[in-house]
Amino acid sequence: MLHRISNDLVAEARENDCSVIAFEELTDIRERTGASWGHKWAFDHLYDYVEYKAEEYGIAVEQIDPENTSRRCSHCGFTNLDNRDGEAFECLKCGYANHADYNAAKNIGLRYLRRNQTGGDGGAPLGVRLNSGMLNANGGYSPATTSGQSGSSR
Repeated sequence: MLHRISNDLVAEARENDCSVIAFEELTDIRERTGASWGHKWAFDHLYDYVEYKAEEYGIAVEQIDPENTSRRCSHCGFTNLDNRDGEAFECLKCGYANHADYNAAKNIGLRYLRRNQTGGDGGAPLGVRLNSGMLNANGGYSPATTSGQSGSSR
């Protein structure tokens, strides 16, 4: 299953001309999520599989600090513990609502973009590919014309 998921992630990155796949930093994930040692093993292996498969296509794989990404609104930036309730995310400030993990994934992408805005390699990448569209470093969003979810396990 991990090989299939990693193949799908790399294939989607290639289909959308992505140069980086950003993961939540997996260090200490067992302690942060309460996952068993088997889950920790699976997270590590998924990252390793994606990293070595992406390398063949010149796609980098980065780990991003996940602090508060599930509590921070990807729309307005307001961070509050009460923004998240289980799988539901609703910003107490601006009212933005979405699945909590999807909101956190957007924040991981934004954190990657912002971290690299002043890099020495010529500047920040153009945007983050999401199934629903593209997100740029300033938080601007362009909806996709087709969804990456249709008929796909991704």
